[in-house]
Amino acid sequence: MIYRKNFDLSIYFIADSSVCAGRAIEDVVTAAVKGGATMVQLRNKVCTRDIVADEARRVQSVLADSKVAFIINDHVELAAEIGADGVHIGQEDLSVKEARSIIGADAILGLTAFTRTHYDALDPDMIDYVGTGPFHATLTKPDKPVLGADGFAQLAKSSPVPVVGIGGITPENAGDVIAAGAQGVAMMRAVSEASDPQGAARNFVKAVEGAR
Repeated sequence: MIYRKNFDLSIYFIADSSVCAGRAIEDVVTAAVKGGATMVQLRNKVCTRDIVADEARRVQSVLADSKVAFIINDHVELAAEIGADGVHIGQEDLSVKEARSIIGADAILGLTAFTRTHYDALDPDMIDYVGTGPFHATLTKPDKPVLGADGFAQLAKSSPVPVVGIGGITPENAGDVIAAGAQGVAMMRAVSEASDPQGAARNFVKAVEGAR
């Protein structure tokens, strides 16, 4: 298990089977990791728990011998049950305290935070990183106001924990996210729907390294 504080947000791939261009999610994850993904989050907002659990175990299996942290979105009890490296929750999910009590003291706990109120409430003793955005417009959260570079930077500079930028991030604009104060960039379709997910992930690596 990859314990909290021992993870790398640089290239944070969010894997969702609904946007893998018909390919098996574990195959896309494998390609992304070969390309340089440093963290993987399993995201499934629509399927039953049994289906999510099956996907989780498949992804966990292909990451077992890597140093890539495996995070599960929302399903806190499932993450604890299968021994995932951590969980990511939103503002409307379980409370931070409840999530931490379920996954234990050593697992990674990420939280979505996109307003000053969210940031003011962050407890670095409980939360290990925050995902903030959308940096650019995104199909995943089409109704959420876009922060842009200035809005993102205003939040990130005051964060007591590392920040990963989310929302409409591509290799072409990933450097702007790092310049605005992010420790890493998160992406989904830009890798999962690419004809070459490994190459797409590698392009993100080049962009992030070039911006540092």
